[in-house]
Amino acid sequence: MMKHFTSRILMISPNKFRNNELTLSDNSFQSKQVENISISGNAISEFEKLKEAILKKGISVHALSDDSEFDTPDAVFPNNWISFHNPNKAILYPMYALNRRFERKSSALKKLSDQGIKIDIIKDYSHFENDDKYLEGTGSIVLDRYNKLAYCSLSRRSDYDLLNIFCSEMNYKPIVFNSVYQSKPIYHTNVMMSICNNFSIICLDSIEDKKQKNNIITNLKNSNLEIIDIEIDQMCSFMGNCIQLVDTNSNPLLVMSSRAYNAIKNSQLKIIEKHTDIIHSDITTIEDNGGGSARCMIAEIF
Repeated sequence: MMKHFTSRILMISPNKFRNNELTLSDNSFQSKQVENISISGNAISEFEKLKEAILKKGISVHALSDDSEFDTPDAVFPNNWISFHNPNKAILYPMYALNRRFERKSSALKKLSDQGIKIDIIKDYSHFENDDKYLEGTGSIVLDRYNKLAYCSLSRRSDYDLLNIFCSEMNYKPIVFNSVYQSKPIYHTNVMMSICNNFSIICLDSIEDKKQKNNIITNLKNSNLEIIDIEIDQMCSFMGNCIQLVDTNSNPLLVMSSRAYNAIKNSQLKIIEKHTDIIHSDITTIEDNGGGSARCMIAEIF
């Protein structure tokens, strides 16, 4: 199973980071804050500390600088516009917010190629933006790469038809449901669940439909994943927005924010530490102003 996790990741420095007004309307996890000159500097510092913590554990980090000439306040979240798949395949995704579409650049792929990342096939779904249909990468889709399951909570940024196109072309089975927070669809699936090494972290309380909830539980159990059911306040602390990686010796490493780590109950921590070590770092500025956390900052490279 460990071969379905990776020791290589893409991260992008938040050089133009700020609170993105174009994502506020449907991101209940993003705080509306007055612009502060220190926000960008704090975000860059948090990014560097998380990157260094990951590097120290033997993960290969391909870190790029956001050198776009356009307004790209959310460039620190690359997992929404690109995902990587074996063998040497990349998928580009349609983005809801207009200024997030500028993050999707051929120059980034060229830089990765220069760093030794081989990409033979590029599948581009971005043209669906013309039809007002969106699917924001592994934000919208939480992949169980081992069992070929694609979990997706539908929202304005996670379109049902596009999910099925992805699943048909990539040979995944779609697991579709609705999750809600503050009477709104949760904007990205990866805020409320993650698939990890022999376990899944998920906020079942955010799924109101009992049939959908039971279907998810059944699929997780059939995949031999131990379920760590988190509470709403733990989800709001981004405990679900973590990512399972492995080091070069295939030792599992779970990456999350310090806010998420501090929200873990002792009983849950025992289960997690049974399966994986944990890396955490303080990324409060990025979480508060971006409405995303550690998982959103990382695109796995396969």
